[in-house]
Amino acid sequence: MHVDVLPVTGAVAEVADGVGDLPEELLRRWDRRGGIQVATLATARRDGELVGAAYEVHRPLTAYRKIVDVWAPEPHVERLLVDTIEERAWREGAAVVKREFRARDEAWSRSLERGWTEVPAPRWAGPVAGPHRPGTVFGQVRRRGRAPRRTVPYMRQTTDFTCGPVALQMGASALGLLAEPTREEELRLWRRATTADGCDPLGLALAAADLGAAPEVLLSTERPVLLELCRTDEERDLRAFIQRGFRAEAAERGLDVRTEPFGLDTLRTALADGAVALVLIEEFGMHDESCPHWIVVHDVDGDVFHAHDPWTDAHLGETYLDAQDLPLPAATLDRLAWYGKPSYRGLVLLHGEDVAR
Repeated sequence: MHVDVLPVTGAVAEVADGVGDLPEELLRRWDRRGGIQVATLATARRDGELVGAAYEVHRPLTAYRKIVDVWAPEPHVERLLVDTIEERAWREGAAVVKREFRARDEAWSRSLERGWTEVPAPRWAGPVAGPHRPGTVFGQVRRRGRAPRRTVPYMRQTTDFTCGPVALQMGASALGLLAEPTREEELRLWRRATTADGCDPLGLALAAADLGAAPEVLLSTERPVLLELCRTDEERDLRAFIQRGFRAEAAERGLDVRTEPFGLDTLRTALADGAVALVLIEEFGMHDESCPHWIVVHDVDGDVFHAHDPWTDAHLGETYLDAQDLPLPAATLDRLAWYGKPSYRGLVLLHGEDVAR
């Protein structure tokens, strides 16, 4: 048996002989990748004949790999392909390998018997409407390090502009301040924290305080933020006006707001003390678009931070497995956690209501 691991940069059928004869449904699914996603195809051959193929894809700069499908009529070939991808992932420094299934079938059971762990599907797993609304996907995971210390409910944002409220909901749920994220709460929090589109750190902190959290804001500038995507002076003036109001309200309520660029040591200490972090990032680097974006960082294991990313590129085949408990190397998080020109940093630490401000 001979196994090759081949990079995929175009149509999967063109990667190796015989791949084009695989089931059309598989090829359609595999060819949805795009942007800056990194993909590989592992093929198994016996006497030159293709007897198995496995497709893996992941976001760059991250520490996970996702096996999208394994085509292998013989179970031992399936095992060989999965082992090949897993061993390669560990050599490349990955912390997690995930695997998608379309059904809880015999392959699902064999994988569990080999020590993989089920990843329960969240209620809000993908887009709520449109051509990229996902079908049923089941997931399993294998970890090189320990699992996150607490289970944080995941939700995929239901609009293009509610990453902040969804991140806040996930963080509040982790602290026991919400039962679970919902679409109704997503939009209510957006109305509370919005700057007329996205949400800034001060607005999110006020919304968090409304939920009973003790928020701590570290913002590296006192200037209005998130003005980069404004198209007119009127829009910039409106956002600045709203943010000045948020800052005044935060002062009146005694919220902890500091003007300083946080470092990863600060984040490590807060997570160790039980806090959950809403981190403003520039998503370009692990997504194919430059945009301010909120993620929730809920744990750290050595040099890897675990985050829930409210956004998935569903049109490229991403599912909740690409965004839930997303392992980010410290260097990646340090790079992404700057936004704007000139660049600034924004962090909202959520402490439970029993923590003194």
